[in-house]
Amino acid sequence: MEPIKVVLADNHTLFREGLKRILAREKDLLVTAEGGRADDVENAVEEGQGDVLLLELRMPGGDGVQTLLRIRERYPDTRTLILTAYADADAIVDTAKAGARGYMLKDVAPETLFEALRTVHGGGVWIDETLPRAAEFAAIAAAQSNAQPPREEADAVKSLTRREMEVLTLLAEGLSNDEIAARTFISERTVRAHVTNIFAKLKVDNRVKAALAILRGGVPSPSSPASPSPRRPGGSGRGR
Repeated sequence: MEPIKVVLADNHTLFREGLKRILAREKDLLVTAEGGRADDVENAVEEGQGDVLLLELRMPGGDGVQTLLRIRERYPDTRTLILTAYADADAIVDTAKAGARGYMLKDVAPETLFEALRTVHGGGVWIDETLPRAAEFAAIAAAQSNAQPPREEADAVKSLTRREMEVLTLLAEGLSNDEIAARTFISERTVRAHVTNIFAKLKVDNRVKAALAILRGGVPSPSSPASPSPRRPGGSGRGR
């Protein structure tokens, strides 16, 4: 099997050298080129024929999102994983819109980095769900990747009730339980119950994975909201 060709783009030379040493541990990961400025990235991707670009967002020589847009246009087969020290919520979403398939911080363990590289190379999406607007990033990146869901997952999405589908659609937009409750005119406790049922049917354990399931399936939002139910007193707390 051919190794995954990885291009490194980071303005810190020592960090790049450390990354090369770490990635050299894995037989299926091969660093083929590197760049230290934003305006070097395109040449590095071309030189290294990169399968995955490991990109620091903030480098001299240009804007990270603009770099992403150029890479997506010129090298559509190269998938980009952001590896950065910055966890700005707007930047996270902007990178997804510009074509990034993954977003992670530089304090991750090497094993996590390896897994993320393989996931992104394989057509998947990777983001730490504790990052701000992680669900939104995952939803946008999955929708842009045109990934086809497994048959089992597609069937599971179809098994959701109309109300569960409505809750899942809002969840995929990044709304919290209390925001979904306000939008659908049901109690937050009822929303939590729906989320629990959705997780069980989709066989997932968090909101990011649930959002990915609906977006991979290309399921449209409900054409109209379900009939409002009278609000009953419910428990507080954000729950799942």
